[in-house]
Amino acid sequence: MSVITNEEILAELQPLTLMDDLFMRIFFKDNIPCAQIMLRVILNKPKLIVRSVKVQYVLKGGDDSHYVRLDMWADDYDGTQYDTEFQNVSSGASPQRARYNSAILDANILKPKEDYSVLKKRESVVIFITDKDVLGEGEPIYFIDRVILKSGKKFNDGSHIVYVNTSHQDLSTELGRLVHDLKCVKPEEMLDPVFAEKAEETKGGTVMGVWEEMESEAEARGEARGEARGEARGKAIAAENIALNFIKAGKAALDEVASICGLTLQRVEELANTVR
Repeated sequence: MSVITNEEILAELQPLTLMDDLFMRIFFKDNIPCAQIMLRVILNKPKLIVRSVKVQYVLKGGDDSHYVRLDMWADDYDGTQYDTEFQNVSSGASPQRARYNSAILDANILKPKEDYSVLKKRESVVIFITDKDVLGEGEPIYFIDRVILKSGKKFNDGSHIVYVNTSHQDLSTELGRLVHDLKCVKPEEMLDPVFAEKAEETKGGTVMGVWEEMESEAEARGEARGEARGEARGKAIAAENIALNFIKAGKAALDEVASICGLTLQRVEELANTVR
């Protein structure tokens, strides 16, 4: 398998937006300032202070439960946890997935022997940023909380789900300007200067760490499943994951993807068929 270079990854990043997994992952890694700006705007909480940020963060419930890999996880100093998912494919933002992600967040908030009362401050927020209007009501943003059906009053359990519809863009609003930047290809055209500076740095810097992380993650999954030659399998899975990112973004020809990722054209075509 050929080794992907920093220059090749940078070349593929150029036409991507923050709605594309590869660019999003590199951009938001440990990026507290931009995560904080985004969460403040979406949740209309100008005083929210983000404590930490992780991308592709794995959470699991019980031993036999389905794990989730969160696109971007963050928390604040009150203990509230935030899961932000960037979805170009509507099927990835189903209500059932929102429910499960919310449950997994909650399962990891309460520490052993802690009383349920601590959850009054440690809330959970699942945010889906979608390419289309998944919920179909024509709104730019949807806030979803549990309510008491008869009275319509909020249940106030501290669990929240939010859908951001990026097909609706109104530059006269803070949300609309954020959406513009999330779907902006050129850093110099971004409206928020902090986003623009970070995007310029990301698209012109060193990004090999992301490739290495994807290899390590895939290798660990292979070893966990008892696969032989875990390291080699990990590299292969990582190459296929990056190829899928390029395919989903639709910004590179399949033969180019095959060459960059060290895969056969036949294998890339098979991967492309899984997302069509």
